Amino acid sequence: MSTRTTAASERSDATPHEVARLLADPARRFVLTCHRNADGDALGSLLGLARAMRAAGQDVTLSHPDPDPVPEDLAFMRRTDEEIGASLPPDVGEMTLVTLDCASEGRMWETPEHERAGLLINVDHHQDNTRFGHRNLVEPRASSSAEVVVHILDAAGWPLTVDVAEPLYIGLITDTGRFCYANTGAEAHRIAARMVEAGLDPSAIARTLYEEQPPERVALMGRALTRAELRSAGRLIVSALTAEDFSAAGGDDTEGIVEVMREVRGVEVAGLVREAGPDGTHRVSLRSSDGTVDVSAIARLEGGGGHKAAAGFSTAMRPDELLDWITDHVTRRLDAPDDRAARGG
Repeated sequence: MSTRTTAASERSDATPHEVARLLADPARRFVLTCHRNADGDALGSLLGLARAMRAAGQDVTLSHPDPDPVPEDLAFMRRTDEEIGASLPPDVGEMTLVTLDCASEGRMWETPEHERAGLLINVDHHQDNTRFGHRNLVEPRASSSAEVVVHILDAAGWPLTVDVAEPLYIGLITDTGRFCYANTGAEAHRIAARMVEAGLDPSAIARTLYEEQPPERVALMGRALTRAELRSAGRLIVSALTAEDFSAAGGDDTEGIVEVMREVRGVEVAGLVREAGPDGTHRVSLRSSDGTVDVSAIARLEGGGGHKAAAGFSTAMRPDELLDWITDHVTRRLDAPDDRAARGG
């Protein structure tokens, strides 16, 4: 019998226990996915939940909208037997689709593939999540989607083994900026401690993530920092990278660059613009030092989103116009951080 429940009126918020009951149902088959351009939290949540469910005997398939969803620097997370398909199964209408770390429908397949799912469970921690699932477990106070997944595992009574913990820990450490971001709470540290007690080696993971930087990324970081500009009385730093920069550096991996920019003394917001294609599109990464300036509100103005302290968007604006646009919106929020709502944020 089909589990299809597509009426908008049937959409509702869910608790970890309610989601756990659905995921533990032996009569269901599952498809797990996460957002395009997956990061450590998206992939960590995907793989961690899949491993826990498979260990419990559940039928789990992994799918993703990107043909090659695992970036090179995160390839160590995935085991050789963990295949991730590029499309949803033909019979997804009889299956339960679980989306992880995905704030909106637009961050999955360009066509509404997910609408064919029999039941869609949305598991996330972004405060601007659109609640697009039939069942929505969204915990904005959680440090990461990995943290939310651990709450599901606990509710289901599934053990946090080292095999399950490793990808979830990567989600935890990357989304908290090595436990430095303002979203790092006591629960994140408690979960990390449980993972270490399970046998996880945090130093080995940290070395792999942060001490094996590809030369191309370091070269791009140098180019970005060389032309970085301090604006808004030194409280904002911005920079831009072009296709010529990528060619000169031998790659286009910008991971971590905007975080380094944010570390400059006195900076409260950092913005990195990068050329995204020959059509004139640019991608923007925004970071706020402590979340006082809600950069996700700025990103939403251009159809993007994210967290208060970390967000991004794509745009057709020219780089010079774009840098001025970022400066304008950040400066207004720096000058009146308590008036964000009245200013459209």
